Amino acid sequence: MKLKSGSICGNDLKRGGWAILLFLFAGLLISCNKDNKEATPTGTASGKLVVPPENRVEVEPNDAAAQAQPVPETASVSGAAAASDPGFTAQDDAAHSIDISDLYHLSAAGPVRVILSIASDKLDENDLDLFLLDPSGKILDFSQGLVSTEFIETTAGGEFLIGVRAFQGSSAYLIDFSSLGTLSVAGSDPLPPGAEWVPDELIVKRKEDAGARRKPDAFAARNGLTLKQSFPGGADLMALSPEAQPSQKATIPSKEKVPSLKGEANALKARMWETIQTLRRDPQVAYAEPHFIRRPSVVPNDERYPLQWHYSLISLPQAWEVSTGSDDVIVAVIDSGVLFDHPDLGPRLMDGFDFIQNPASAGDLSGIDADATDVGDDPKRQSSSFHGTHVAGTIGAATNNATGVSGITWQTRIMPLRVCGSLGCSDADIAQAILYAAGLENSSGTLPPQPAKVINMSLGGAGRSETQQEAITRARNAGVIVVAAAGNENTGGFTSPAGLEGVISVAAVDINSRKASYSNYGPTVDVAAPGGNGATDLNGDGFPDGILSAWGDDSGRFGFRFMQGTSMAAPHVSGVLALMLAVNPKLVPADIDLLLAGTHPETPIRITRDLGRSGRDDLYGQGLIDASQAVLAAKAVPGGTGGTAPAGPILAVSNLSLDFSNFMNTLQIDLANAGIGTLTVTSVAADAPWLTATPASGTAPLTVNVTVDRTGLPEGTYSAAVQIASDAAQNPAAAIPVKMRVGGATSGNVGTVFVLVVDKETLETV
Repeated sequence: MKLKSGSICGNDLKRGGWAILLFLFAGLLISCNKDNKEATPTGTASGKLVVPPENRVEVEPNDAAAQAQPVPETASVSGAAAASDPGFTAQDDAAHSIDISDLYHLSAAGPVRVILSIASDKLDENDLDLFLLDPSGKILDFSQGLVSTEFIETTAGGEFLIGVRAFQGSSAYLIDFSSLGTLSVAGSDPLPPGAEWVPDELIVKRKEDAGARRKPDAFAARNGLTLKQSFPGGADLMALSPEAQPSQKATIPSKEKVPSLKGEANALKARMWETIQTLRRDPQVAYAEPHFIRRPSVVPNDERYPLQWHYSLISLPQAWEVSTGSDDVIVAVIDSGVLFDHPDLGPRLMDGFDFIQNPASAGDLSGIDADATDVGDDPKRQSSSFHGTHVAGTIGAATNNATGVSGITWQTRIMPLRVCGSLGCSDADIAQAILYAAGLENSSGTLPPQPAKVINMSLGGAGRSETQQEAITRARNAGVIVVAAAGNENTGGFTSPAGLEGVISVAAVDINSRKASYSNYGPTVDVAAPGGNGATDLNGDGFPDGILSAWGDDSGRFGFRFMQGTSMAAPHVSGVLALMLAVNPKLVPADIDLLLAGTHPETPIRITRDLGRSGRDDLYGQGLIDASQAVLAAKAVPGGTGGTAPAGPILAVSNLSLDFSNFMNTLQIDLANAGIGTLTVTSVAADAPWLTATPASGTAPLTVNVTVDRTGLPEGTYSAAVQIASDAAQNPAAAIPVKMRVGGATSGNVGTVFVLVVDKETLETV
């Protein structure tokens, strides 16, 4: 392109460095109000403007729900809105009516960040707002700040309407849609997903130049900030100054702001986003970032925790960073009863109930009663299993008490229900215990003070039991999640209760995440979890690779024991479900079914790690339970709460996926250490001949250049992955899916493009 005097409004061309700014707002007009009569030098600059297919312009009319312009979850749309535009009338729960100027229809697989950038620099005259609506036009969320950025994040995927409202005046705008799954956690994103920060505070450090360090309070005031504290080394803690309220808004009663604390939070995020971005563009600023909040690493101090290899296998330590449980969640253990006096279990137990009707099997000289104590299942009192104590310990042994073992949950309460004695566990007793746990009428004539949310049954046998099925169906209808062990016969035959409808059937894996030799399999298996193998010591810790948990013996001694079986696998799943319920008590059995299958409409997060054949198979069901992903998925479903925090050395990647579409050749992945210490990336490898990734190793932070070569490839869509390995103690590896297309349209449409030449130091127009 050629640049001539007078072709762009502004000051005369200056000798020295120039910068070129491209304005991509469709319909943006630049007018000249001063004559440019002085002769100015001419010059030329050349370059290539690449407009990706995801970039587009507003298409009118888009002021009705049926006319909403479709947009994907990753896109940039330029448009313009004015208070005089015809609009769509939306309402919120309080029946506030809002006139929306432009509507977009967002289809998203997961949470999306939507940022509205307003072109006008006179925000007291030209004020645009951003709204999130459901497909019918009901207001779900909004951002109504008084800066040139508005900010909204959806909590889940789905179908939404995105509305731009011209509160007053008019302005061109740009809306960026970004999937939260692709945003950087450890990279340059000003407000990374999942991070916590003090809402209105940021830390700014200016460069070493002596002049730049003077009068930090004056620097803060110029940027709409208030100086709170200056630190040695030149960094300053600053706060966003109170937002000015233009008087014009009070004179427009038909367009009152929608009152909402959530809306105010979005407006505050928008101000933080814009302020940080502005400061990062300032040549005097070394860095600007939110005042992040970190959390202490959550690792239990129980002396035998290092022997519980099975917790790391399901990413439990990472899950503990989000939640360690809640005493509002109750897990019923329908088993042989428990040893109430066990020092590593007693504090977690409720009273429970004994449903064994046959005194000969009960061994306690009585039938059904309110005492769920396990008196042993060996009539000779020599080799009782104390099975229920071991199962309960995995779910919730007293944790972080510097002794014994750790449980999956740290706060969840356990309801012991005794059904197994010296003669086994009868269907009638099991059914009544299920009903009791669910808070339903049962043979005891009593109900628990609070029903259980999860039922664990590490028991079973061949044959279909309609007695159990009826009780399970009633419990599930009452909102109780039922978990059962698949069985230890290495068979694909039907067993109850694991094979019954509405039951989560759990198979077992060993320390290598392979099917345990004893574990049952078949079409009713839903998920796998660690069950162990007492005949091996593959990790070389001097102990068998079984599952370590609480135990006792017939002489009255309390201790801990390695055991193996699907009975040990099932409580791993029950414990993880309790953690999920701790962050989202609104989860119901149907939610868990969908999350296991990876088909929940509210989140794309998978709560299992695929094993064996791709997808569901008869050995592992949907795969190995992943506690960390399960808790995050529970948070993503409506009703989820709680916070997260990174902890320990951990590999952080800037992209969860790469999509080259059909026009890009090179993309980057930033690898960082989100914890402490040094993180070495030991391997970076591409698994397709048309894909390369360099460098092949290095020390974090490390930028990996990923390149595709379409030469000779026929039209179509191609998939591959970049495999990353590191020496991180947590999340040491990552697989980054890659998509690439050959053929088709290779550019988008952003409307008229304006070019502006500015002085690179002062940013003045030249």
